[in-house]
Amino acid sequence: MYSERPLAKDHDPSDSLDTESLLSDEQSQEKLLHSLPSPTSKRNKRLKTYLHVGAVVFYSVLTATLYAWSVRINAKKCECENAAVYSPAKAAIKYEKQMIVHNLADNGKYRGPPRPEQDAAWEDLLRYNNLRVQKEDLDKANATSVPLNDDQGGYLATLDVFHTLHCVNKIRKSYYSDYYHDPNPLADQQEHFDHCIDLLRQVVMCHGDVSLHTYQWKEDYRWPWPSMQTEHQCRNWDKLMDWSKEHYIPSLTGPILSHPKLDLRPESSILE
Repeated sequence: MYSERPLAKDHDPSDSLDTESLLSDEQSQEKLLHSLPSPTSKRNKRLKTYLHVGAVVFYSVLTATLYAWSVRINAKKCECENAAVYSPAKAAIKYEKQMIVHNLADNGKYRGPPRPEQDAAWEDLLRYNNLRVQKEDLDKANATSVPLNDDQGGYLATLDVFHTLHCVNKIRKSYYSDYYHDPNPLADQQEHFDHCIDLLRQVVMCHGDVSLHTYQWKEDYRWPWPSMQTEHQCRNWDKLMDWSKEHYIPSLTGPILSHPKLDLRPESSILE
């Protein structure tokens, strides 16, 4: 006997097409979903954009600031160089902060009644005033000077600070004329004193020190009292003295200086 089995249904080709179409649509949608950016990737992209824009703005501002700063510095440097006066002693210049004290009752070694140690201190300030410079130094300074007639050659010069100190010392001595017994009457030296006073005026105005000078109240004084110490930007004096010592002419007596027309030679220092 034969067993009866259900007959298979007839295969419909349209069913396969529908299935394939459905699968294709699902795959397309899946690809589309994968291709669309996620919320996280959108945030990351915006963050990167903001960082990029911020970096561009920052570096633009930084570049502009540095450029403006360099222009300002170069302008100041150019202005300073245009007003610069050559001196071979500039190699010895070293700036430093220094507190200048000027108490009324302070009798330091340079002030107060005349005494031997005070005179020695002033002489030390002017000890290396006579200097030897070379022709190239004069050319750079656009200057001329008296030639030195010895085996080292060169020309006679001094630093202007020594000339200024000489004037201060001259006025100091005139104030104590009875002590120094100057053989020349004060009336005959009036022109020299006027020269020194006006020189000091010009030097002070030329340097135009802009350090602040302040005031305080005193219990027993009705007006503001000036501060007796002020911080200044100074040139190191010892450095200048060391340079001057290296270029110092120990003596101006003898044939080292000879007037082209007069048979006269200095006895000691050119500034005395």
